[in-house]
Amino acid sequence: MGIGSLTPAGVVFLDRDGVITREVFYPSSGEWEAPMQPGDLELLPGALEALVALTRAGWPLAVVSNQAAFAKGKVALASLLRVHEVFVELLARGGVQLADAFYSYSHPEGVVPGFSGPSLERKPGHLFLVLGAARHGWDLGRSWMVGDRDSDVEAGLRAGCRTVQLANPRAGSKAGSSSPHFRANTLTEASDIILRHGG
Repeated sequence: MGIGSLTPAGVVFLDRDGVITREVFYPSSGEWEAPMQPGDLELLPGALEALVALTRAGWPLAVVSNQAAFAKGKVALASLLRVHEVFVELLARGGVQLADAFYSYSHPEGVVPGFSGPSLERKPGHLFLVLGAARHGWDLGRSWMVGDRDSDVEAGLRAGCRTVQLANPRAGSKAGSSSPHFRANTLTEASDIILRHGG
């Protein structure tokens, strides 16, 4: 086996909601949020095809997502776990398999004991990216983080990944936040950027 074949590969870390799946407007909260029920889950147009293109090019895919609804007392954790199961099923039907998935169910202003207050895994923290790299042998320097929020970009930069930020008018942008390496309007555009610039 040659030395080159032993070189650790990179990975594409992806936020889920607003990147791969649609955010949902819930009248009860008056906010656009991550889907809280399996029936609310819907893939964004072109997202599956973009993931297929990355997979065919040899990129492992890992989802890293903040899911605060449980910590805020809005939904049962079982519902969010089922949303993930349906998400994986939808991807599988299109020929996409995730290498891993990491969810933070905590929130600094949550009301559920054990899931409220500061947490290391919640983005912009990069714990899950480092954990994924350690678990699978991924090279973070050859990896990417794709998301629609400043917290996604910050997590990727802290981990040493290249970053692509997708446009989302609802995500906002904080003054003084870190700039991504690239910007894109859709996951399709982000996929093209990654395929062009490689690992």
